[in-house]
Amino acid sequence: AEQAAAALLYDMKGCYSRLRALVPTLPRHRRVSKVELLQHVIDYIWDLQLELQCGPPRPAAAGDAPEAPCIPAADRILCR
Repeated sequence: AEQAAAALLYDMKGCYSRLRALVPTLPRHRRVSKVELLQHVIDYIWDLQLELQCGPPRPAAAGDAPEAPCIPAADRILCR
């Protein structure tokens, strides 16, 4: 049982390390807590989802009203 717990802890450390490497919004100049790391992961996934839903920007035709963004920029990243 003790060996299984140690293996699980080792696996979790590897997962957190992998997340740190994959999420570009993490501050690089200081360490972040696991909770802050997970919040950045959630926010990053949210941003990616919004980008996929919105699609690429289309060129504006003459006389078109400017298109409103899908969501205000202030609401996109919650950690910052």
